[in-house]
Amino acid sequence: MLIGLLITGNAQQESETAAVLNLYTNGLSVKPEIAGSLLRIELEKTGYYKVFDKHDIIETSKEKGVSIADCYGKKCLGTLGKSIGVNKIFSGSIEHLGKKIVISLKILDVSTGEYERTTVEEFVDLEGELQVMVQLTLQKLLDIDQSKEALETLVYFNEPPQTPQTNVTNNGPRVGIAYIGGELGERISDPESIGGFGAKPVVSQFGYQFEAEYLSAGDFHALVEGLVMLNGVEQQMFNPSFVFMNGFRSSKSGLEFAFGPSFGFTKTAESYFNTETEEWHLANEFVSTLDTNGNWTQNPYTVVNRIDSRGNTKLSAGFVVAVGKTFHSGYLNIPVNAYFSSSKNGWYAGVSIGFNIKSKEK
Repeated sequence: MLIGLLITGNAQQESETAAVLNLYTNGLSVKPEIAGSLLRIELEKTGYYKVFDKHDIIETSKEKGVSIADCYGKKCLGTLGKSIGVNKIFSGSIEHLGKKIVISLKILDVSTGEYERTTVEEFVDLEGELQVMVQLTLQKLLDIDQSKEALETLVYFNEPPQTPQTNVTNNGPRVGIAYIGGELGERISDPESIGGFGAKPVVSQFGYQFEAEYLSAGDFHALVEGLVMLNGVEQQMFNPSFVFMNGFRSSKSGLEFAFGPSFGFTKTAESYFNTETEEWHLANEFVSTLDTNGNWTQNPYTVVNRIDSRGNTKLSAGFVVAVGKTFHSGYLNIPVNAYFSSSKNGWYAGVSIGFNIKSKEK
């Protein structure tokens, strides 16, 4: 008897017909027709109802003189359901509200004109995952087991209010590219035979950023930032640099501004410029000779300390100014920055991008 009842119940459910109309959308790039198609596809996958084809619904509604455009209310849905001859009408809405996407789904029983079931689900702001969100909401509506992994990834978790601040921390890896100008750029491009580095003045940068907040007022945050960068790996330069900055960021817009000193390493050597040959030479390359009076000749050219790959490594310093913006995709923060660094020997100008995940506090 139990088996018979189960078979009878399933048969009755499968024999019920259902139509899926347009879903009302607000604040999204997805049109109501597309949103309705997503729900129709997911409902067909369940096998719970005999789902009317979209084109059949359009043809039948035209024959009955009923418009399906902007049909979202109970009365309109009931009238349309009777005209096309279905048992159930699925409708709802998908709206972008603040930092989340809210999906509401309803089942209208055409025979009674009342909603049989309703449900609402809130998701993170990831419009590209809209079909999965619709699937999860429909599963909740029909009491179907939902994917735990998808729920943990996409469902919006309400966080307790924190007044007056909303914190955004951008600790994480950085990847960028920089152009080197000034004397430093010229020396990098010079051949190694004359003390250059035989490389190009465009270098890659890989590193990590650390930051700590020391002042907060509403959306305004003051930060101490530190970066460890490795420059020119692809050109076998392996030149590390360290940057310490004072930064200011708006958590609402994601815009930020920072400045501070930078430290790195460079090779320098005592050199002089021969005005006759118009070439630079190392100071120890000058050959002293005896003059007619029996005195050793002195180097007539001014000896200076300049960048030279044949010299000794020493610490160098500069000043960095940076601007940027942090983009958000769900729990993912994507900081993008442009910067300019100036020093005695030249300058750097570049861009960098990074990422980090904002985890939900437990």
